[in-house]
Amino acid sequence: MSSKKKITNHFVSVNHKRYSYSLKPVNKKVTHVKCVDANIDQEFLNEDIAAFLIDLPELILAEKKYKNEQTEVIRFRVSPEDKKAIEKKALKQGFNNVSSFLRRLALES
Repeated sequence: MSSKKKITNHFVSVNHKRYSYSLKPVNKKVTHVKCVDANIDQEFLNEDIAAFLIDLPELILAEKKYKNEQTEVIRFRVSPEDKKAIEKKALKQGFNNVSSFLRRLALES
C-alpha cells in the first residue's frame, strides 16, 4: 500500500453555481479540507467531516457576503523589505493574504 495520501476533489452546488473543495487524509483520524470559496484550509477530525459538509454551503455564502461588504480601500506605501517581512508574518500566522492579516492587526489593537 502506498504511503502517499491522495487528494480527492469535489464540488458543492450553491445557488446553481459549483464550488470546489478538496479532502486529503492526514492520518486515520484526521483529514485536511480546503475550500477557497469558504476560506477554509485546515484539518478536521474525520468524525466532524459530515457535519462540515452539511454546513459548507452556508459557509460559502457567509464568505461571499463578507467579501461583498468589504468595499473600502486603504492604501499605504512600504519598502520592498517591509513588504516581504509583512507577507512572511501573514503566512506564518496562517493568513491567506496580507489584507486579512493587516485588517486583523488594525482592528484588534
